[in-house]
Amino acid sequence: MRRISLLGLFLLLPLLSQAASKDDEEILTDESGMEVVTVTGVYSGPALWKVTSNGNVMWILGEVSPFPRKWKWKSREFEQALRKSQELLIDFSGYWHVEGAQAKALEAAGKLPEGTTLKDVISPQLHAMVEVTASKFGKPSLEAWRPFSATNQLVRSAMKTRDLTGFSARFTAAQLGEWRKTKVTYFAAPEIPFEARLKNWQEPSNEVCLARLMDVIGDGGNGLMQLANAWAVGDIPALRELVPKYSFSRDGFRADECAAAMHGGADKAREYKVKRTEAWLAQVDRALTKNESTLAVVLMSELFATDGYLAALRAKGYEIVEPE
Repeated sequence: MRRISLLGLFLLLPLLSQAASKDDEEILTDESGMEVVTVTGVYSGPALWKVTSNGNVMWILGEVSPFPRKWKWKSREFEQALRKSQELLIDFSGYWHVEGAQAKALEAAGKLPEGTTLKDVISPQLHAMVEVTASKFGKPSLEAWRPFSATNQLVRSAMKTRDLTGFSARFTAAQLGEWRKTKVTYFAAPEIPFEARLKNWQEPSNEVCLARLMDVIGDGGNGLMQLANAWAVGDIPALRELVPKYSFSRDGFRADECAAAMHGGADKAREYKVKRTEAWLAQVDRALTKNESTLAVVLMSELFATDGYLAALRAKGYEIVEPE
């Protein structure tokens, strides 16, 4: 699982990318005029959600992306829960490894046909926003690329210039589990075949995902930095507001029209969501029946969404205690 690439909605989020240079640095301010800077040092991240059933417990860590590049996640609460747990359940749904011929096919699929430019395939209003936003992150022309590839490239540029990283806490959690010799269960709902994904991503409907990205990084990365900082210091109220709007994680963007575009239609997107949730709930039922204590890591969007994992657990009658 360590080799799995962080390829969610934005297919090419790098595990490691170089820190922003001094020339790229920019002082950002929020609406109150206060400066927004990313945190540095060691931080514990958010507190854990608690799910109980018949005396057994599951602790859940919700994660987001991006993270501040210059900080280290070290959670005493997470490590204490891990020591007491018989199993660590990590949801890797939506991640897949691409290399060799598939990587070349992905790059080729991102290019527009000869004689066609990005300006030709998206609305004039969106094109104008893309040009302005790309300039904020020092990104050269995106005219040769389809909307899904232009989206990926802007994501990478935004993280690089704002000193953020897309690395996932799930990999660190998995390493901790293996180090403590805890049983680690990697859950991943089946994805559609690679060839079908390529076809879907090249459809004009993916313009909606590029438009969604403009909503997120059009402020120059201010909101992203607020999200990263809120996760680092464990500010749950702030995360409830920021995750739906700014999270780079696939479910932060793959909702409504964007989810439909990525999956090849609204019905297919809903079907995937239902199957993934049902499969994850089956894992939770198994773990809460078998183990006195289980620790899980999922996308934080699944803890806040009205149709997410946590809502599904409530519907099944599980007792849930949320962090404040």
